[in-house]
Amino acid sequence: MRTTAGRERAPQRPNRKRLSRTFRNTIMVVLPVFSLLLGSGLGFLYFSNETMRQTIGIIIHRDYSTAKAFPGQSQINVLLLGRDVDRDNRGQVVKTRGRTDTIILAHLDFDNKTANLLSIPRDTLVRIPGYRSRHKINAAHAFGGPELTAETVEQFLGIHPDGFIVLDYEAFVKGIDYLGGLDINVDKQLDYDDNWGQLHIHLKPGLRRLRGYDCMGFVRYRKSNDGHGDSDVERIARQHEFIRAAKQRLMRPSTMIKLPHLLHLVRSNVNSSLTYEQQCSLAYFLKKLPAESIHAEPLPGQEGRGYVRADEDTTREIVQRMFY
Repeated sequence: MRTTAGRERAPQRPNRKRLSRTFRNTIMVVLPVFSLLLGSGLGFLYFSNETMRQTIGIIIHRDYSTAKAFPGQSQINVLLLGRDVDRDNRGQVVKTRGRTDTIILAHLDFDNKTANLLSIPRDTLVRIPGYRSRHKINAAHAFGGPELTAETVEQFLGIHPDGFIVLDYEAFVKGIDYLGGLDINVDKQLDYDDNWGQLHIHLKPGLRRLRGYDCMGFVRYRKSNDGHGDSDVERIARQHEFIRAAKQRLMRPSTMIKLPHLLHLVRSNVNSSLTYEQQCSLAYFLKKLPAESIHAEPLPGQEGRGYVRADEDTTREIVQRMFY
């Protein structure tokens, strides 16, 4: 007589009906909880601030199209300005208009899907409406804000800016930090310390992941601690490298999730004549453009001691090619 004592019990096959029932019950419990959490999260984003509400509304109603944001316009010119800050004799930031450290006139063609970016050296000598003699173009913002800067650019180039966007460097730093930094190709060793302006730049050459403060140093760098100065053309080339890196970062799908909060961070430090809907439509337009459809170029000129004198014939040729 055979015994089964000590023999292991054969493993039982899982009951498919029981597993199916368990799976359905789990889904019935988890799905409502997940939906509640998702709805609560979206609700929090929607009601947390005005920027979130407007951004979600723009996405839902597809108001980011340039045709809707700029009816009847197939192309526009936008003046992009990066504003510096002024400090008192104790090194504290004071509330002034400040000078413009970055001046870019962008020509955006919606029909042909192209963008031409003309960078104007901040030390370019120009006539500022209402002021005698010639001044550096970056002084126009200190004299009369972005409106006077736009007038000055129009008188200088013969191109009417349809709008302007002024960005403070504080928003610049916060926005890039929120994105997790940018991958930028640093062209050479950059070392500069300005204790008064609280600007410290120490970057090694090569492809680097730069946080917001280092990105600011990268685009603002003009001279080293040993007194060697870069030309405005070299400085503008770094600004164009930053634009390339920023566009590449914004193309990532993970960035889209962060976009509403990123816009909220930046918006409080932006001064613009464009509506928020128009700004969003331009951002969406630029995001969709392939790299070969974006052309960036500096305005060349003859450098003097602390200023740049633009060549009239060359300026006329560049303006004709990039804006007409």
